[in-house]
Amino acid sequence: MSLSELEQNVFAYYLATAANDFDAATRWYPYGELLLSLDDKFQMAARKFGIKARSCSKPAAKAFLDHMIEKGGWESKANEYGGTMHQFQSATFRKELKELQAANPIVQEAQGAGPDFWPEKFAVLTA
Repeated sequence: MSLSELEQNVFAYYLATAANDFDAATRWYPYGELLLSLDDKFQMAARKFGIKARSCSKPAAKAFLDHMIEKGGWESKANEYGGTMHQFQSATFRKELKELQAANPIVQEAQGAGPDFWPEKFAVLTA
């Protein structure tokens, strides 16, 4: 994952908060539609930290989606028209989300800090 420091923090913030509530219908989605949807969710999560943080949503959402596809959070299959479609796999997604949260040093730092961790972190990064 090659993200800037601010993008890494947007990624970590989503992991630590809104990702826990993520769910999707189990229909097949094209990659672009999934990315648009996740980008919107990352923007909504980061909006309270200002335009600089919100503008980092797409790279963070792409890194998250690519990781989850790789780990089976979305099953992939080629369709008859030459594209690839993806179907949400709730159990695999939840398992991998917990592993991502446990492995992310920013999420771990936030869990050990107080409620002002995220506002203070983003205030420094977006100054």
